[in-house]
Amino acid sequence: MKGLDESVEVVIQGADGRMGRRLMALAHEDPAIRLVGAVDRAGSEAVGRDAGELAGCGALGLAVTDRLEPGGAVVIDFSVPSATPGVAEACVAAGSPLVVGTTGLDDAAERALTQASRRIAVLSASNFSLVVNVLHALAARAAQALGEGFDIEVLEAHHRFKRDAPSGTALALARTVCDASGRSFERDVRLERHGDDVPREPHEVTVQTLRIGDHPGEHTIYFAGLGERLELKHVSTSRDSYAVGALRAAKWLAGRPAGRYSVAEALGLAEGSA
Repeated sequence: MKGLDESVEVVIQGADGRMGRRLMALAHEDPAIRLVGAVDRAGSEAVGRDAGELAGCGALGLAVTDRLEPGGAVVIDFSVPSATPGVAEACVAAGSPLVVGTTGLDDAAERALTQASRRIAVLSASNFSLVVNVLHALAARAAQALGEGFDIEVLEAHHRFKRDAPSGTALALARTVCDASGRSFERDVRLERHGDDVPREPHEVTVQTLRIGDHPGEHTIYFAGLGERLELKHVSTSRDSYAVGALRAAKWLAGRPAGRYSVAEALGLAEGSA
């Protein structure tokens, strides 16, 4: 772990994405972080541009490249699932900690992260918002307290450009309530409901998806019984909540031994996470 007077060097993978730009801008504003690299895919129009100008925070003298060379800095990856194995490999070769916020990771990406965690510190999460991670704890408590007599539904909304559906956060919330209430994620979670004869099945948890305009993100968990309903909701008003959490995670991860860490540890929501 870095000392209090040391800045953490950070490289942003996926620099030209919505999150990548905000990560670079906020990293530039954080005195505890030094942005030393910005990477985007080969062929991207961002390659060769000044990272600061791309992020809207003024020239930094740091050009966006199409080749990830971490050099020991913490890598924050908000790109695409297909890039994750290569990112993990580059981080292992450089001995760089890796923070992954890319959602929709497939089995190959997850295997790559697990394998990398044997050599470097790895932290991947579907959502780095502090409030969303508090929502997980509240949802688990509600599912335990309310029991089988309450139906559980998850509704998520994001901007029209989001590629994966449902969101990784919605699926993670569904898994949280399943684990807390004795349901099976694989058996009881449904990703759609339509047809002429689709009555609700016992223990069912349905995840519904909206894609609307430029919405940065909203997740609602419904616990509905007969005559009453509890709603737990997180509404994002900007991507900064996610970016701030990811940068906080990067600072926390710097200098940690090899292993797979959780966002709850990085955000101080788990025991022993200081």
